Amino acid sequence: MKALTIDVATREQMNERFEEAMNGKATGDHLTFPSLEMFYKLMNPRRLQIIEAIQEWGPIGTRELARRMARDAGNLTRDLKLLRDWGIVEDSDHGLTIPYDEIRLELVIGKAA
Repeated sequence: MKALTIDVATREQMNERFEEAMNGKATGDHLTFPSLEMFYKLMNPRRLQIIEAIQEWGPIGTRELARRMARDAGNLTRDLKLLRDWGIVEDSDHGLTIPYDEIRLELVIGKAA
């Protein structure tokens, strides 16, 4: 199963993950943001709905996705561009796809030291 983990991590945590990967430990695919603010800019409710819809309906064209979601095609296209830029959505011969079987959103809010 191919999975993507989208999370928020400090630079120190990202460096630790990088070192683990360099030492041969499989860390999986990650899309990591340095702050909650940046995380929420990408993973807003509209974009989460797009991801869920494409996962549910399989490869689908942009116009058909807009119709089924009752979304303006122009606004949807802007959201799709950003999701493509981040590698979450891809174009295939059959329409829009997500190259992951599973996408995990991880938010850990811990106590201050």
